[in-house]
Amino acid sequence: MVSNGTDYEVIIKGGTLIDGTNTPRKVTDIAIREGKIAKIGGLGKATAARIVDATGRIVAPGVIDVHTHYDAAIFWDPYCTPSGYHGMTTAVVSNCGFGFAPCKQDRAVQERYMGMMETTEQIPTAALREALPFNWESFPEWLEVVKGLDKGLNIGSYIPLNSLMMFVMGSPEDARDRLPTDAELAEMKRLLREAMQAGALGFAFSKLNEFNSHKDHGKPMPTDAADESTAYALAEVLREMDQGIIQALVDLPMAIDNNHIAEQLARISGRPVVQNIIVPFDHIPGEIDRVLNWLDHCQEQGLDCYSQALAFRTWNESRLLDWNTWDVIPEFAHFSEQGDDIDARVRIAADPAWRKAIKDKYSADLMTSSGGPLETLKLISLPDKTDARIGKLFGDIAAEAGRHVVDAFFDAVVESRCDMEFRTMQAMSQDPALFEKLYKHPRVIAGTSDGGAHIRFFSGGNFSTDLLQWLALQEKRFTLEELHHKFSMLPARLLGFGDRGALLPGFAADLMVYDPTELGYPDQYEVLHDLPGGEFRRVIPAYGIDLIMVNGEVTFETGMKSTGATPGRVLVPSGTR
Repeated sequence: MVSNGTDYEVIIKGGTLIDGTNTPRKVTDIAIREGKIAKIGGLGKATAARIVDATGRIVAPGVIDVHTHYDAAIFWDPYCTPSGYHGMTTAVVSNCGFGFAPCKQDRAVQERYMGMMETTEQIPTAALREALPFNWESFPEWLEVVKGLDKGLNIGSYIPLNSLMMFVMGSPEDARDRLPTDAELAEMKRLLREAMQAGALGFAFSKLNEFNSHKDHGKPMPTDAADESTAYALAEVLREMDQGIIQALVDLPMAIDNNHIAEQLARISGRPVVQNIIVPFDHIPGEIDRVLNWLDHCQEQGLDCYSQALAFRTWNESRLLDWNTWDVIPEFAHFSEQGDDIDARVRIAADPAWRKAIKDKYSADLMTSSGGPLETLKLISLPDKTDARIGKLFGDIAAEAGRHVVDAFFDAVVESRCDMEFRTMQAMSQDPALFEKLYKHPRVIAGTSDGGAHIRFFSGGNFSTDLLQWLALQEKRFTLEELHHKFSMLPARLLGFGDRGALLPGFAADLMVYDPTELGYPDQYEVLHDLPGGEFRRVIPAYGIDLIMVNGEVTFETGMKSTGATPGRVLVPSGTR
C-alpha cells in the first residue's frame, strides 16, 4: 500500500488502452504507484488516492518529441508549451547542433551563443539574457543545472556540435573556416565522451552548406560549412562506447542531399543516425521516394538510419520583421540583417536593383525549401484595415495588379513600413496519400515539432494532435495504435529510454487521456506576451485532452490547466556509464 493507506496512488478506470506497442487496444483499468505503471487490469476492489474515470476516452503513452529547441524555454516554462498542451511528456533538445553548452565563462562568448540561437531558431535574445544564468561551462555542468530546474516534463539532450567545436577551437569563425588540429580533435573527443558519460544522448549537427536558413551574421553556421571529417571522427567515440545516437540535418528537398554523410556516420559509429529532413510537397512527390529509397538502401547495408519527418498540417503566421527563412538567398539575408532598423529595411525593399536580384534568383523550388513561395502567402494584416488586399494570396494580388509577385509583396512591405502580417496557406502537402506513404515506412519518425523555435511565426507542438485527428480519426489511413507507436515507443527505443514509450507494467507513467471525438486545435495561433521581458510568441492550444501525466503525477487537466506539479526529470540512455 501507498502511504495514505490505499493500494495505489492513481487508478485510471474504464479507458481504452493503446499501450504504444502497436498491439490491439482494449478497455481496462490502469493502476499507478511510485511514478510507474503498477498493474493493468485485474484490479478488482483495489483502492487509490485518486480515481480517474476514462470511460469513452483513449489512454495512451505521452509523446516523446525527438526534435525540439526548448533548451532555453525550460528555464521559464516548465511545461514547454504549447507542446506540453498536446501530450508531450519528453522533449529532446539541442537538435541541429545549436545549444548552450559547452560554453566559456566569458560574457562576449555567451552573447554570441544567444545571438546565434536567435538568428537560427528565432528565440529572442532579450528573453535569453533575462532567463539564462550561464552558471555552467561544461556540458555535464549544464545538464546538472537542468536537473535542478522545476520541470513539468522530461528532458533529454544531445551535445550540440556547433557549441562543442566553438568551445574547443576558439570562435565560430575558426570552427567554420578551418580544420581542427590533432590536439583540438582529441579534446573534442574527450569532451564528447565526458558528455555521454554524464547522460548526453549523442551529438547533433547540421551540414547544409549555404542552403541552411540558419545563419550566423549572414554566413553559414559553423557545422554547415565545416568539413564533415570532424563529425566522422566524433562518431568513432560512439562506436568505442557502444552507445548514443547522432542527429544530422543533411537534406532539404530540391536544395541539397548530403545523405551520404548520415550514411557514413552510421557506418563509422555502428549506432542509429537520425537524418533530417523528409517533407511531403505536392509538386515534388518524388522527393518522398528519394528519401525512403535511401532508408531502404541503408537497411540493406546493415546501417541503422532513420529519417525525421516534418509532416503535418502546419503553417506560419508572421510579421516580416520576424521572418528570415528566405535567408538562403543572400540578398534577402541582407534585408534580414537590418533587424529593427525599419528605415534601412524599407530602403532595401524599395530598391529596384535589389528587387531585380531577388527576381533573378526566385523559383518555386528554391522557395519551397526555405519557407514557401510568395504566391501561396496570404496577406492577413496591414495598418489600413480596409485595404482590399487583406485576405488575398500574393499570387492573386500580383495577377490583379499585373505585377511580378516579388513586386506585389515588397510593395506592401514599403507601404506598410514592414507593419504587415502574412500566413502560409500550405507549408507542405495536404495530400493524405503522401503522408500515408511517408509514415508507413518503419524508419520514419513523426514530428518535427521544432518546439521552442521560430516562436514568432510558427508553432508546431500540435503535430501529434493533428496526425491523430487527421490521418487516424478522419482519414482512417492509420490506426491510433500505429501512430502512438510512432510517437512513443519507436523514439524511446531509438533514444535508449528503456522504461519509457509504452504503458506496460514497470514502465514510467508518462501518459495522456483524451476524447477522440473532441481532439483538435484551432485554425489560428494565439499570440502570448509571456516570455521573459514581455517578448511575444505564437502558440496553438489543444482541444479534447483531458489529462496529461508525467512520472505518475498529473501535470495538465482539461482545458490546458496546469496543476503546478513539476515531476519531470533529465532522462539518460539506459546503461549510461
